[in-house]
Amino acid sequence: MTTMTSTDRIGLKQRNQPVWHKFLNAMIEAPTPRAEDVITQYLARHSHDLPPQVWIELERRRFGP
Repeated sequence: MTTMTSTDRIGLKQRNQPVWHKFLNAMIEAPTPRAEDVITQYLARHSHDLPPQVWIELERRRFGP
């Protein structure tokens, strides 16, 4: 008589998961973007919305293009 170890059970569980479950797990486990990257992207997209004084200061601090 053979017994299943916990690693065997985990393997079975992962093989029997539906596709949508695997997709959701991949989305949940996806790396989160760093705050610096998000801010840089925001500034690049919305640079025309900023007052000139703010943009000059950002360029001075090397956040500009």
